[in-house]
Amino acid sequence: MDLPELLPGKKAVLGFSGGVDSVVLSQLLVERYNIRPYLLHVNYGLREEADSDEQWCRWYAQEHRFEIIVLKANPQEREGENVQNWARNIRYDFFEKQAKELGAAYIFTAHHADDRRESFLMNALRGSGLTSVSGMNNTRFIRPMANMDKAEVLAYAQERGLSWVEDASNATLKYKRNQIRHLLAPVLDQVEPRWKGGLKKTVDNLHRDGMLLKGLLKGWSNQFVTLRSGEHYIKMGPWTEESYAQVLLWRFYLSIDAGLSYEEVGHVLKGEIGQRTAGRTHLLIKDRDQFIVGPNVPVDRKEYTITTLEELGHLPFELQFIATPKAEVEFGPDKEWMTTNVPLPLVIRTWRPGDKFVPLGMSGTKKIADFLNDLRLPRHHKEHVYVATHEGKILWVLGHRIDDSMKVAEGDNMAYLAVINPKL
Repeated sequence: MDLPELLPGKKAVLGFSGGVDSVVLSQLLVERYNIRPYLLHVNYGLREEADSDEQWCRWYAQEHRFEIIVLKANPQEREGENVQNWARNIRYDFFEKQAKELGAAYIFTAHHADDRRESFLMNALRGSGLTSVSGMNNTRFIRPMANMDKAEVLAYAQERGLSWVEDASNATLKYKRNQIRHLLAPVLDQVEPRWKGGLKKTVDNLHRDGMLLKGLLKGWSNQFVTLRSGEHYIKMGPWTEESYAQVLLWRFYLSIDAGLSYEEVGHVLKGEIGQRTAGRTHLLIKDRDQFIVGPNVPVDRKEYTITTLEELGHLPFELQFIATPKAEVEFGPDKEWMTTNVPLPLVIRTWRPGDKFVPLGMSGTKKIADFLNDLRLPRHHKEHVYVATHEGKILWVLGHRIDDSMKVAEGDNMAYLAVINPKL
């Protein structure tokens, strides 16, 4: 049996269905590594046999001196979600949680080589990428039997007289995996009797290619990518002219789960400055000398009225006006000071085209669009800039500049320090 190297005696958990695969792995871990894992069983409540399977698993644990933890799931909570996806999420979340609580070094699942082949075919046929078809995802979970065929697993169980429960759902053609197992695999046996070994080599080669790509991507990322305030800034360079630039950029977005397609990335890569696209969770923007990836946050179009400076809890950010003796005022680029003679009510809103104000220190008006351009703010930052107005007059561009009429005057004894959190 081709089993991986593991540190013996470590605390571990094992996903345990009671089927032959998980039964064999529980025995192998004790026999080969002196690891006696906690057995984690999920009763999904989806089959008539679910409760009896749970009882059998409890019996097995007691009979073979394993600790067992059972999760009873509620099928009513899946709310229309695909049954298999729901079960998978429930299962893996349970494994992760228990491993953390127990301080387990390993999370084991009983997948074998037949499972790998079936997963490869399923992913390849629906058009998945290298990570999925090579089995590189879910690296937190360890699959010691990944190189064992189902026949080897069964032979091990039969030689030792082990018992197990049979899941009747493994025989139904309702699920795609079972269709591949019972319909496609027999055809492949006839077309190419050695297809299982060939497919294993293919998966292994793709896995190695994936490891290489991951290493190259990490080196490129260390050189060109900077993370600031939850956004990734990617410096342009000679790499943008290479034929693989679109693949490289797209692979990076996959690594951070930005939700952008290969075509969307290419659209921005080849577009003009300012070109952008919105994925499921992130924006991709082509800036002057860099690409920016940031959360796709909708622009706030609400107006917030302030009638007192002491009650500001209804704003989408934290705002404080801290009264300070003028003698203690220390002006600086990172502090916003203003007069205590703030007219009320104030209306806080995001700026609009045509908005103007008189920036502190200037005598004439300036369009806020031009003011923000002078600051060289990225477009997706400019969209989220708030202004404070009174009777239509803009008194403050929050986080950037007050109107000249709001400056601390000669005769003022006190001043307000405006503090915004998070910083706008």
